Amino acid sequence: MKKSVFVLIVAILAMCMPQHVHAQEQQEYVLLPDSSNFVKASLVVVSPGEEIYSSLGHCAIRLECPIHKLDYCFSFMSMGATSMDILQFFAGELNVGFCSFPTQVFLADYAEEGREVKQVELNLTLHEQQRLWQLLDEDLVDGDKRRFNYLQNNCSSMSLCPLEWSLIDEQLSVNKWPEPMLLMNGDGVRYLSRNTPWLKFLNMTLLGAESDTYWPNEQRISPELIMEVLNNSTINPNDGSPARPVFKSAPATILPLKYSPKPTPITPIVAFLVVLALVVLVTALQLAFRLDGVGRVVDVVLFSLQSIAGLLLLYMSTVTCLFGLHWNWYLIVFNPLPLVLWIAARKKSWYSKVYLVYTVVLLGFLCLWPVSSQFDWDHQLLTITLAVRTAYNYYATLKPKKQ
Repeated sequence: MKKSVFVLIVAILAMCMPQHVHAQEQQEYVLLPDSSNFVKASLVVVSPGEEIYSSLGHCAIRLECPIHKLDYCFSFMSMGATSMDILQFFAGELNVGFCSFPTQVFLADYAEEGREVKQVELNLTLHEQQRLWQLLDEDLVDGDKRRFNYLQNNCSSMSLCPLEWSLIDEQLSVNKWPEPMLLMNGDGVRYLSRNTPWLKFLNMTLLGAESDTYWPNEQRISPELIMEVLNNSTINPNDGSPARPVFKSAPATILPLKYSPKPTPITPIVAFLVVLALVVLVTALQLAFRLDGVGRVVDVVLFSLQSIAGLLLLYMSTVTCLFGLHWNWYLIVFNPLPLVLWIAARKKSWYSKVYLVYTVVLLGFLCLWPVSSQFDWDHQLLTITLAVRTAYNYYATLKPKKQ
């Protein structure tokens, strides 16, 4: 009898350890009565932060074993955080996976930043909580084997997926989706990034034709909306037993909100209006006073940036997978073709016609606005700016040169 009790205690301890130890297969678990409060699983949601990659907030799963004083947060993130993460993030090259932190360590940085942290206990059975711990423990051992993307591998979806996978002979059913999640992708992204205008600009630049599609809602959940989604969801047993709510209690604030990021007053539309005004002014001065030197400087800066943006956009639309691989309307405006033509044919007699063709393409692009919800004033101001300079450069080739 004593030997069996000892074996039981050892098995329970092994199931609760969140360190780098491979968990046992599900069938090897020692099943305790569901009435036991041995393990507690909670969803943790963090308010938006200052950095661009944290501006939508963050989600994590907290697992506690009070008897053995174990308390860990499993956070889906980049394990080796460096200054290059933001570049890898937008290049679709950021490796991510679950990391395990003692809860006090996990909360320390958010407390220092003044970010709000809320927690709500999940209404799982004891066996499902054990299985959830096992799944996260196994993922922890596997390391950062995934690439971050908005479609599947993000903190919200990777907080929801283990919850669904942990269910035993039960299904998670969402009874009502939040209103923002009923929008098409483009409008949904604009809503979620409404308080971070530069992130919204970058997202809409990269979203492309996916703006006009509708991803599965499981892939569209964000930290802002995940609690509302799960609050309107139920866990339904396969045997027809009554459904139960996903949350066992109301959300509790474990860190108060002391700081909220403030949107910069220099939004994309303000910045690009200033750029357009300066380009129009320089062009007017050229027409009036033949200040061609200033105009050439503007052209070098403007079209160099256009070429760099075109190369990056082409790469991110055809190679990386931040939003998946798809057609991007802004490739019409931002692509490396003008740079290639300038390098290969700028001394040809017909090269001036390139400015005319490019002007027609840019003006035609403005007319495509109703075709896709990807279009907005932020980007079209840049299109108009380029068109002003290409039109002037073509006009300049028609003027007789001074003898």
